[in-house]
Amino acid sequence: MTDHDPTNQPDDRAQRALRDTLRSHADGPIFRPLHLDVSAAPSPRRWTRWVPAAAVVALVALAVPLVLSQTGGGPSGAVPQQASGETAPAASSQADAPTMAASGGWRWESYKVLSYQVPTTWGYGYAPDSAWCVGEGRTAYGPIVDVATETRVVAAILCPRAIPLDRLPMFVSVRAAGAADRGYDLPAGWSAASTELNGYRLEVVHPDAQQQVADEIVASVRPIGAMDPNGCPAAPTSLTPAYDITDPEAGSLCQYDHTNQLLASKPLDTAAAADVRTALAAAPNGSGPDEGCSDTRGDTTHVVVKLVNDLATQYVTVRYAGCRGNGTTGLGEPRKLTREACQAIMVQPVVFTSGYGTAATLCMPNPTPSAVAPSAKPTK
Repeated sequence: MTDHDPTNQPDDRAQRALRDTLRSHADGPIFRPLHLDVSAAPSPRRWTRWVPAAAVVALVALAVPLVLSQTGGGPSGAVPQQASGETAPAASSQADAPTMAASGGWRWESYKVLSYQVPTTWGYGYAPDSAWCVGEGRTAYGPIVDVATETRVVAAILCPRAIPLDRLPMFVSVRAAGAADRGYDLPAGWSAASTELNGYRLEVVHPDAQQQVADEIVASVRPIGAMDPNGCPAAPTSLTPAYDITDPEAGSLCQYDHTNQLLASKPLDTAAAADVRTALAAAPNGSGPDEGCSDTRGDTTHVVVKLVNDLATQYVTVRYAGCRGNGTTGLGEPRKLTREACQAIMVQPVVFTSGYGTAATLCMPNPTPSAVAPSAKPTK
């Protein structure tokens, strides 16, 4: 098995581990992986589910639960200097309101049953877990939103309870209310602000000096009604396209788990929505790639792309994590899964965590050194 660790890699505009800017919540940077030995990946004929970070642990004894990207791409405090002027609103009673604007300098995030706001300067990554002692320090990139909290694999390594400061970034995470202890104790001068809603617990782990920001994140928590603030349906049941939108004015990336609960959402502006649609529509007609396996677990995750113009709303489903049924539906004729299509939808906080054979290789970003690996430390 292999497990995907989201670390930054170069795209067409940059050859550094971190993208040069987090322009806005509608145009954030892309997840990038640790260097993976693709030759060591399981053969498609063996029908093995890929969980990429476990492979990294086995191959190079490195389980780095972190990838970050933030404004400027360099190590600096990601909390706004004037955080007191960027007050996030309290929980909204309009739980069904679509595409709700965040406060200035903040953006919306969603997970399962709740949405909340964080400063736009925050990046994304894996918060420290019980295997925090494997790998390098991870505080140089600023605060993060913890992603894939229940779909990623945690290395079977038990580290000491005392976590040092250079292993502990400020982060926000949402987990089931009864989830196990994280496996470490917070050092002096650090606290956790939290709240529970509908069986899930949001927690902001922070230095005491950032108590105000943590409190504002907690105060912004609201339940997800029919639609989350980024325009994603709470559950993609009975989503059928009513109109083929060739000129979207906006859109959303909506990632769901195998129970159709929302894992992550990202709003798309006009240009981003058009780019995603173009990548999906360019794929050849058909389905797959599929494997001849009979895994009863089905997809671990899938993505629904929402496209909107002034006439209609269209939902396009992209499946990439199952034994069978991979491909794109809802955009006219069914289309095969291509690398261009899968990479177009893997935009943070949407992240690939597992898959099978050929489909998995299409959705895993190009392998590059980790942003926190000794051989690839980011430059300021």
